Amino acid sequence: MDGKHFEATARRRTLAAACLLVGIPAALAIGIGMAIDDGELRKTLYTAAITLVFAGLLGGLLKMQLDEVAAFKRRQEDAAAFVTHVLADLKGVFDEVARARILIPAHQSVATHGEEMRALILARVQLRNVIRALERRTDGIDEATRSEVTRQVRRMDHFVETLTTEFRDHYKALSDQQRGYEERARVLMKQFGEDLDQQVPPALPAFVWQAISRLPRLADFMGPATAYQAEFEAPLDEASAWLRDELARILGSTSARRRSASRRSSP
Repeated sequence: MDGKHFEATARRRTLAAACLLVGIPAALAIGIGMAIDDGELRKTLYTAAITLVFAGLLGGLLKMQLDEVAAFKRRQEDAAAFVTHVLADLKGVFDEVARARILIPAHQSVATHGEEMRALILARVQLRNVIRALERRTDGIDEATRSEVTRQVRRMDHFVETLTTEFRDHYKALSDQQRGYEERARVLMKQFGEDLDQQVPPALPAFVWQAISRLPRLADFMGPATAYQAEFEAPLDEASAWLRDELARILGSTSARRRSASRRSSP
């Protein structure tokens, strides 16, 4: 049973209970009034019955209205919390990807490349969780917003997938080269340590980093970032804009409703 059905059932039960609570005493009062000969007492009983009916029903209706307001408030808070969490998840993914763009070229090592790609694998898991949450969410979120944000997050997920797939396909060969690099670097540094006349450390071989930087997706990611901007940043910005408008709409912003309507009408 979904939340809306449960609330509707609860409202019907509240109204039925109110009717019983006022109907039975009112019927008894009317019955007693019909059975007695005292006109004044009969009039008093009829008046009391009518007052009880109106007061009870009005009280029941008022309680239903208050329950509806409280239920709406709960749904509004739940929808706002959901949108806020999605925005926070997307921000966390962006932070991971932005960090990788800085650390991989800065360290220029297989180890850092591997660490940051593993972090992107976890970031992709987070994106997949966002997609699943959006697909299952049907209450309180505008359908056009839910559909568009899901589409944009899928684009982000696809971009991260291309990087992690490239990492998966080449990491073994790069690791083998790294072991050769470490052995050669150890020999060069040992020679430098034994030659007390040499003041400048030797230039360490760069063949491993050259192999890493030739990976096409990674090279673009670290350099011109053409795919990164088109396939990750742009959909992130678009999804975030839709979510911020949706959050404002949920919280009652008139300008957000206008922006949302404009987005839905855009081709």
